[in-house]
Amino acid sequence: MLMVLLPAGGAARAAPAPPSPKTLRAHRVDAPPRVDGVLDDPVWEPAEAVTDFVQQEPHVDEPASEETRVRVIFDAEAIYFGIECFDSTPAGVIGRERRRDNPLAADDRFEILLDTFHDHRNGYHFVINPLGTQYDALITDEGHDINAEWDERWWSETRVTDAGWTAEVKIPFTTLRSRADASTWGVNFKRFIRRKNETAQWTGWDRDFSFLQVSQAGHLEGLDGVRTGLKLRLKPYALGGVRRTPSSGERTASPIDDAGLEVVKFSVTPGLTAELTANTDFAQTEVDEAVVNLTRFPLFFPEKREFFLERAGIFEFGPGGRRGGVAERNLQMFFSRRIGLTDDRRPVPILGGGKLTGRLAGFDLGLLDVQTDRFEGRPHSNYAVLRAKRNVSGRSNVGVFASNHVAGGGRANTVLGADLNFSIFKNSDLAGFVGRSSTPGLRGNDWVGRGKFNYFTDLHEVFLEHLYVGPAFQHDVGFVRRRDVQRTDAAYIFQPRPGVLGIRNFVFRGEVTYLTDIHHRLLTREQIFQWTTRWQSDDAFRVNTTNTFDRLDAAFEISNGVRLPRGDYEYREQFAEMETSAKRPAAARLRLGGGDFYDGSRRYLVLAPSWRPLPALSVEAGYELARVKLREGAFTTHVLNARLNLSPTNKWLTTTLAQYDSASGRWVLFLRLNWIYRPGDDLFVVWNRGWQRIIADGRDLSLVPRDETLAIKLRWTFRK
Repeated sequence: MLMVLLPAGGAARAAPAPPSPKTLRAHRVDAPPRVDGVLDDPVWEPAEAVTDFVQQEPHVDEPASEETRVRVIFDAEAIYFGIECFDSTPAGVIGRERRRDNPLAADDRFEILLDTFHDHRNGYHFVINPLGTQYDALITDEGHDINAEWDERWWSETRVTDAGWTAEVKIPFTTLRSRADASTWGVNFKRFIRRKNETAQWTGWDRDFSFLQVSQAGHLEGLDGVRTGLKLRLKPYALGGVRRTPSSGERTASPIDDAGLEVVKFSVTPGLTAELTANTDFAQTEVDEAVVNLTRFPLFFPEKREFFLERAGIFEFGPGGRRGGVAERNLQMFFSRRIGLTDDRRPVPILGGGKLTGRLAGFDLGLLDVQTDRFEGRPHSNYAVLRAKRNVSGRSNVGVFASNHVAGGGRANTVLGADLNFSIFKNSDLAGFVGRSSTPGLRGNDWVGRGKFNYFTDLHEVFLEHLYVGPAFQHDVGFVRRRDVQRTDAAYIFQPRPGVLGIRNFVFRGEVTYLTDIHHRLLTREQIFQWTTRWQSDDAFRVNTTNTFDRLDAAFEISNGVRLPRGDYEYREQFAEMETSAKRPAAARLRLGGGDFYDGSRRYLVLAPSWRPLPALSVEAGYELARVKLREGAFTTHVLNARLNLSPTNKWLTTTLAQYDSASGRWVLFLRLNWIYRPGDDLFVVWNRGWQRIIADGRDLSLVPRDETLAIKLRWTFRK
């Protein structure tokens, strides 16, 4: 096994003594300001203003190059932020994105982090750009989980002026959760100036920490008498439309008419929220991206359904798949897509469910229960998940996990586990969990566990992880890529900043993964070396080489009609990649790669251009081409994921997706119009159609229409 060592003289720079936390006092007002993006209401004048922003990038510890001024006021209903982003070149302010919950990476932006429980680890993240476009997320465990699909009601208005841009933000207390006696919250602010790629923060600008590490926030004082949490919210929906499906060579139409309760939400305590849903529908949910799977293992697809995404971070258990991408995720102990979806990603009717999340008696608590109906021979099922953890010793926590799946006919699967996440000093994390499943009729080694150590600074990172999955471990509410494995992953990352030729930093990464069965027989080994150069312009270039050993214990059909025999395979691949900065209207990522592949070769291209000529229009695409030549046969794969967004305003959002993958031969066209007629209330018009490419004897015969759906969904909210 490759041993990764720090080079001589490569010790991390000594961290300066942390300054005393900054403090800002919120000013109580009797009458609220008019939220119009112009700070001309008299209520702003007596409020304390903070201006002492410090750069994190590109010149750490230096004052921000442009002045930023922030004030905070509140009344009985909401908390308000008055923001002035001065700019010596106002024509250089960049704002192009109108889609809500887009990360706004290509724009100037202002970010607010609120730690309402003041526990120094969990918080709310609110972001706006100069167009007033909103992004919000829930932050769990110092940013280990970022739930960007969390959506709540808040207001933002902006103005671009001849001195920069200004904003007013209103966040109702019903949107937030806190302790009843919490008069002090954690708070931090961040401004990003896109044309300079400059990041400036009010506090916590040390590069060893990210903005979402809540422990680095300052204090927001004076919030006496604030009561958070909603009393009651009901959100019903009505759904209508038509569905056409192929039947005996003809396409038959059937009506769609349904109604239900998207959610009933109410506060049990100021820090604990209950949610109920009945006859749940996800008609507006985007389709998954098209992919071609050249492995013999299942792929991980992210959750997109709103009910399961709300407060999802609280259910995270154990060290997450921090390094695993969509395709590489190896284990996730709670995977909500196992509920209400088949293995081939078709929806299963959900009769109802309930969720309880928040803080209770010093614990972060998550409780979920969902009942699904019978579907195409599958029995009705009940899924229950419990997650509880308690903060200990600064930024550490301990917790437990339990899940239970009971299917019709009495089949049951239970998983229990306990975990520890421990922060050692400033720059080290030690985490791990152990769990066990119980499935009647299934005997054998049913244990699972993971341990992780991570040392990180701006200059160095060392990562070591070991995963164990027993051959009889069964998890009906989790994602398990491989069983009967032990996987060790070790990496060292070195990120020097040369300060020449406009280079921001180099990133040298060496990594080895070593996977055996539980009897230590080698199954897979990967050795990776990668070198990235990132410029101050935010353009980047990287090269990568990967040496792979893979043992096939059984023959494997890698493509239609191409079957790899069992045996041991060793091969090496390389790629070079260039990505241009998203600050420009046109940007792109291009990857060219190739090399040996099993007993043959592979050459591939990945192209991902984007174009944002106007705030109302953006076009993004991803195309992958691979040519594979093996002794057993040759094949070519194509994958296309293209998106066109037309958004005349922040309230009228349209998305068009076009997808194709040659492995399934399926084309998909997805159209969605979203009218946000009131914050939190929507009208959706969704059209989804598929076509199947038919090939026989190597000849392309035809493109056959498949399912087609036109749905109109209205959801509205009653609040108390």
